[in-house]
Amino acid sequence: MLYMKSKNIISTLVLIFISVSSLTARADDPVPVITEYFDMLESGNFETAAMMWLPDAQERADRFGIEYRDIPVRVDCASPVVQDLQLFRDYMYQPVKKYELLDHGAFAKLEYSQVVGGESVQHLYYVKKQGDYYWLIYPQDYCAETWPITETKYFRVHYHPDIEKFLNPVLFEAADGFIEEMAKVLNISRDDVKKIAEKKIEFFYCDNDSTVTEITSQKTKGLFDVASNDIISANFPHFHELTHFLVNYKLRNLPLFTLPVVQEGVAVYYGGRWGKKPSALFDLGIFIYREKFVEIDSILTFRGFRNNSGADISYPVAAVFTSYLMDKLGQDNYFKLYLALSGKYRDLAALTPVKIQNKIVEFTGLVDWQTLKTEFENYLDEKIEAVKAAAPGRLDDGKIVLSVDNFKISRNKQWLAFEFPGQGGDTLFQGSLFFGRDKRLEGENSPLFEEQFQGSQPFDGYRYAVRFDRNEAGLYDYGTNELVAKFIWGITPLEGYYDAIANCINIKFRTEALGDKLPDFEDYKFLPL
Repeated sequence: MLYMKSKNIISTLVLIFISVSSLTARADDPVPVITEYFDMLESGNFETAAMMWLPDAQERADRFGIEYRDIPVRVDCASPVVQDLQLFRDYMYQPVKKYELLDHGAFAKLEYSQVVGGESVQHLYYVKKQGDYYWLIYPQDYCAETWPITETKYFRVHYHPDIEKFLNPVLFEAADGFIEEMAKVLNISRDDVKKIAEKKIEFFYCDNDSTVTEITSQKTKGLFDVASNDIISANFPHFHELTHFLVNYKLRNLPLFTLPVVQEGVAVYYGGRWGKKPSALFDLGIFIYREKFVEIDSILTFRGFRNNSGADISYPVAAVFTSYLMDKLGQDNYFKLYLALSGKYRDLAALTPVKIQNKIVEFTGLVDWQTLKTEFENYLDEKIEAVKAAAPGRLDDGKIVLSVDNFKISRNKQWLAFEFPGQGGDTLFQGSLFFGRDKRLEGENSPLFEEQFQGSQPFDGYRYAVRFDRNEAGLYDYGTNELVAKFIWGITPLEGYYDAIANCINIKFRTEALGDKLPDFEDYKFLPL
């Protein structure tokens, strides 16, 4: 605490010295702050440059001890200028092209814009007036300054007022539980977990994707901000982005950039993506690869991962490739490979597919890339039944849990099966079966439920639902607002989903997808549509 107070005092004195000593600096003009900041960067005075950031920003950057190699100013590591200072040294003159005063000058937004190496580069800086001088801050500290805040064991949640109705104990329990579960999986020490509980992860829960874009300047549903260690997302808890944070927290000292085939692969492997659990994306990834929608070779490079296929294709395939590498290498060696495929952006962007292939082959100990690909494809064939979260057909050896006119539920150790007969003497196959009522959800709201039903139905606090029609069936979790598993007959026309003779839809889901304890099926709601 004494160290932080001393650091804050020094930071204040340094900023005052910088501002007062500048002939152009004025209390009502934020531009000289960026000019002075860039002068400090160009001259190599990195410690003083870091002290031009508000002390709170400096503390958050240092909060969890995550260090990025070859980054001169940790607090600003999301800036392209700081990420490659050697390249940008010739592009730092008159750094601010335009700026906007916000809240009557209490804040300002300043745009760095240059053409570097033939490419247009823009980056926004935010500053806040404190006393007579402007300090550098993170965008979220302006955009979410007035948002309410609530705390859980591991999170400090800054939430947009419009989504307060979606906050509930199940969400908070799931978020905290994920930290503890992943700490065990990643071998993060108890002391380090206690540090998260003490310091908290700052989570900015936005009302929509537009607000996320306003804060991050990226079109995304959410991200882990490497500079501040904050999570900024329109989805809570965003397990995918939490995985990025926890991986970096585990490794602690690493390069800033990693090839996305492993970086995004491991985040999907453990955390799913954008409202879909890993169980749902594994099935999709295996199908995409086996149907040759994408080759693993084409998503190895930075450019290939981003350009050769959409994210909905590349992310699930990267996850199943990560699964293969995890099983092949073990977790410790997987993360050694992860670090070997990390580095400076320019170096990684210059890697050819062959160089990446050779590095992966080297770690596996196999003869060559073709041997590895063959083994990977055999792995998928062997793994498909073991990881499949949803499958068509009846459960012949199942015990009947519940049987009524509209549906029948049966189960064994591995599967929970549902049979939906045609209704009203017609082949009407469309409906939702809700089950697993959770008292903590009663009187609450679910954004996933609202998205699906658009106000046509009340949310009664049921945790799960199977939604089905003639083409697909999905298992949904309204506690965490996620798709747990899905079968789509249109892209996987396997026999057994629709039984024409019995006039019945048959679908089953893995019991483990519902957690350690199956819900009570005595309380349910069936809604034909």
